[in-house]
Amino acid sequence: MRKRLVFRVDDVGYTPCYDMGVKKAFEEGIGSSADVMFDSPDTVEMLKWLKERPWISVGWHRHLWESPVLSPKEVPSLVDEEGRFKWRHRKTKLMAEATYEDAYKEFVAEAELCYSILGKYPDVAGVRNTGYALDQAYQDVLDKYHIPYGVFTTTADHRNFQQAKEEYRHLNYISVNIQPDPQIGFDLAYFKDYDPLSKMMSLTWTDREEAYFYGWHPGYCDDHIMAESTCNLHRCKELEACCSPILKQWIIDNRIELCNQRDILYGTNEFQEHLKEINSPLWIGNMK
Repeated sequence: MRKRLVFRVDDVGYTPCYDMGVKKAFEEGIGSSADVMFDSPDTVEMLKWLKERPWISVGWHRHLWESPVLSPKEVPSLVDEEGRFKWRHRKTKLMAEATYEDAYKEFVAEAELCYSILGKYPDVAGVRNTGYALDQAYQDVLDKYHIPYGVFTTTADHRNFQQAKEEYRHLNYISVNIQPDPQIGFDLAYFKDYDPLSKMMSLTWTDREEAYFYGWHPGYCDDHIMAESTCNLHRCKELEACCSPILKQWIIDNRIELCNQRDILYGTNEFQEHLKEINSPLWIGNMK
């Protein structure tokens, strides 16, 4: 039975400090796909870094907590007096105030930023169906650039449950819930009990030969992240787990084939070819 796993490194571009850990997750860990936030302080530098590593697939993580790519004057319905997205992550209902026109312009600018550095648009994206004009604009921009979305089905406990679009269901591509226990969330009072490694190693495959899409936010924490995100110190623990020799040995013992998202969507073998080239013990050909 073939066991395939895409390991997503989330929030790429957040801050320079965070991205020091992101790079480690790819270079010393099991990262195979990067979800990039195009509105964040370190986005441009990370896109340049990813350009030199074409075996890593690039997902569009529609963040919208930081600042638009466009001038705030061009997208007034999206921003506050500081020129940042007015809703951040604590006032999401303000997304309803975003006009379709402003959102569409901003998403086009984000897609074009990606293209200007990578020479391509994102490989894949995720959508939400809130009914806001902002979400329709995002989906229309994805369609404009032919960026795939709705490619996987989430597990039942996922915070944003969705079913894959009909054209992708044959892939048996399943997104596993990446959050801590929903009763606890990212409450720092329970930080010592957060054990991402055990959760990761509880994955099981069936004879349907599912491809699992799983990931964390592996990186370092700084003052900006502590102020902005409830997922903060957990990132450091996820980085430790992502690079753990125990996790790597679990992959080897279970003959798990690490893939990027293009490998799943198009039947390529890019990530394994990279592992073969560097003679990684995680290359399926090195597993006994």
